[in-house]
Amino acid sequence: MTSRRWRAGLAGACCLPLLAVAPVAAGAGADTFTVVERQIDVNPGETNTCTGATGTIVDDEQDVFHITTLADGTFNLTGHSTVDVTFTPDDPGQIAYQGHETFAISETTTSRIFVTTSTSHVRVRGTDGTFVTIREVTHLTVSPSGVTAVFDRPTFDCS
Repeated sequence: MTSRRWRAGLAGACCLPLLAVAPVAAGAGADTFTVVERQIDVNPGETNTCTGATGTIVDDEQDVFHITTLADGTFNLTGHSTVDVTFTPDDPGQIAYQGHETFAISETTTSRIFVTTSTSHVRVRGTDGTFVTIREVTHLTVSPSGVTAVFDRPTFDCS
């Protein structure tokens, strides 16, 4: 569940160096490449908001990012992650969880506008049959005059 923050940072980290390269790519026409990463993130000290229990979240994830720069300087990034998620409580008497997370991002930068949208969905099932479901949709549009549209719609459900 904390891997979402990492992926957002990765997307930003990927973008900044590529923006510096974009003028070179623009002179040569469109340039596209794909980045595929597989990793395991271990996050101790996390709190289950539904039960208050602390424990370790482990994310076994695969990320795929497609990055394209166009001759006019336009930069496009799309990405998708699929993640197997487990929550193991520090206290073995607490509820453990296992499930799945998906994350997607789309980002476009031109000489006139920056637009990014991301979605995240996590659903894990507890050893007691309960579920934790987290969804979030974020969007940001920036024009030369400033931020023109922004929203962040998270939902969190313990059931």
